[in-house]
Amino acid sequence: MRWAAAVAVLAMMGLLVLATVGLFPRGPIPEWEAPTLAYGARNAVAAIVLGSRLWDTLMEVLVYAMAMLGVRMGMRTLPELSSSRPQVAETPLLLKAADILIGVVLVFSLYLAASGHLGPGGGFPAGAILGSGLLLLALAKGADRLAEELYEPTLEGLEYGAVAVLIALGAATLLLGVRGQIPLVAANLFIGLEVAIGAWVVLHRFVSHRGEI
Repeated sequence: MRWAAAVAVLAMMGLLVLATVGLFPRGPIPEWEAPTLAYGARNAVAAIVLGSRLWDTLMEVLVYAMAMLGVRMGMRTLPELSSSRPQVAETPLLLKAADILIGVVLVFSLYLAASGHLGPGGGFPAGAILGSGLLLLALAKGADRLAEELYEPTLEGLEYGAVAVLIALGAATLLLGVRGQIPLVAANLFIGLEVAIGAWVVLHRFVSHRGEI
């Protein structure tokens, strides 16, 4: 097994050397600035994800939403643990850190979503960061207490509303040819909202049925 791994590593190194010395012909790099600006973006990745391959992005959002719905429905039949179960005592340092960092996490996630059409970022990483902030709060306060503060029925409405808005934005872009920075920023913001809420749904459902964090 070791010799097979060594051969694979040497083969990869050989391919890298061949590519470095220019033995493999490289095709011309296509023009990307004009098509990117046509979608109202300066980041080519954003123009692809929210422009030329918008159908793929919408399908990814729908798959993500269906996965969250599957978690809700699949775990609904499982017994929930008693709310009176003892919780792990958290240190004051964690509580203070959560109070300080949650604002930074929220602002940074909004920044990534709002500026994703200009540079690295976008709705998916912004939502993942915001979901991590909710995880930090759950670690500091406890998932049950945080669930009471967030009021999950409202989050479910926001989640389904975000999906509906994304579908409407996709239809406006693909069918009506609506382009510009405003649709890109709105799409990134609602994608971030969907991802963050989905992360919290998974966290809360597993905590409710498997135990406190």
